[in-house]
Amino acid sequence: MTKQIWLLVANGSEALLYKYLDAGTRLEELGGVGKGTRRQRNQDLVTDRPGVMSAGANHIHGKDAMTTEKSPSEKAKIDFAKQIVDDLDYARRQDKLHAIDIIAEPSMLGLLRDAMDNNLLKLVDKSVSKDGIGKSDVELLALIKKA
Repeated sequence: MTKQIWLLVANGSEALLYKYLDAGTRLEELGGVGKGTRRQRNQDLVTDRPGVMSAGANHIHGKDAMTTEKSPSEKAKIDFAKQIVDDLDYARRQDKLHAIDIIAEPSMLGLLRDAMDNNLLKLVDKSVSKDGIGKSDVELLALIKKA
């Protein structure tokens, strides 16, 4: 199996993988990665019935009113980033991946980097902190060229 250089384009709800062709002058879409859930409402991510009520944090034993918890949509975004990284790590372990470039919205880029282990981080060549979903191949290549 020949190792390939890939481009990951991601935001909180979508992720696409591309393979570089012709010495990086063209892209071939390999497909989507993971299942993003950011566009769902919090109540759809947590419960099957809307309007669930609970007491304020200061009335719940063991809860501190000053601590913040992640919203269900933020947790889903973190889980989505982990799923993307798991897919990339699987490709690395299968010896399919030589290097990877990343174009991702700023918060997603951070989540992706946080989820990567050192072996995968070593494969990251260029990264662009911008949402590239919906951009053409030419636009994506131009963004990476500037990095």
